[in-house]
Amino acid sequence: MGHTMAHEKISDFSFYSLYRPDIFILILMVGILYYKFYGSRTSNFQTTKLQKFFFTAGLVFLYVAKGSPLNVIGHHYLFSVHMVEMAVSYLAVPPLMILGMPHGFYRKWFGLQNKLMNTISFLTKPLIAILLFITLFSIYHMPVIFDAVMANGLIALISHTILLLTAFTMWWPVLCPIEELNTLSDLQKVGYVFASGVLLTPACALIMFANDLLYATYANVPELYSFLPPMEDQMTGGIVMKILQEVVYGFVLGHIFYKWVKRERAKDKEDLALIKMSAANNS
Repeated sequence: MGHTMAHEKISDFSFYSLYRPDIFILILMVGILYYKFYGSRTSNFQTTKLQKFFFTAGLVFLYVAKGSPLNVIGHHYLFSVHMVEMAVSYLAVPPLMILGMPHGFYRKWFGLQNKLMNTISFLTKPLIAILLFITLFSIYHMPVIFDAVMANGLIALISHTILLLTAFTMWWPVLCPIEELNTLSDLQKVGYVFASGVLLTPACALIMFANDLLYATYANVPELYSFLPPMEDQMTGGIVMKILQEVVYGFVLGHIFYKWVKRERAKDKEDLALIKMSAANNS
């Protein structure tokens, strides 16, 4: 959807445009299939309650970002709201959905040897994964690129789909739940998250501290709020993206440390058991 409707009031948009029932139905179908194949007691791949919560939350956030009025407001009126949508779509949804899938699913698909899985394995290599997403994300926010994407519905759909897919590959190296597929140590994962935050900062800073309006897309749109004219809206967008990024990264770091501590405790218990066994054999 382009910006031919940018000067309309929100109330002038159709129910379909505001709530996107097609996206809702698609996401609902994904949820139904998830619970049918992975959430029932008879399914081959068992999921925990926490995994179900993560996956369901990922689907809800995805609909809020792509199918709710948030999308219309961000696309036609407020850059800051668009940045909320971006943060939710590419920083929050992928981690939740990765953590929500059963481990057996990953073992099955990553065990296949075909062109698709070989490509996915290549794209999830840490250095490639982080540089690919950060590069595409930064290019997307270049004014000339951003305005061109936002003015054409098909280009926007393709661009956002590519960003979403590369966001999944970007998060995989630090959230991979399968030990044999892990290529990073816990300390390296922490470094990876910090590196990602550092690499995303220039794009946010450029937006936050710009002296001029960067995006023609929002130059002449109606002001929904008098306290948020275009320049303040643009600055707020950069701040919002950075804050939400830190929140999500904090969650991911917490998950990494939790797994790290849990693994070390299990190792300590094994070592203690071996020591006791050895002492019993020597006595």
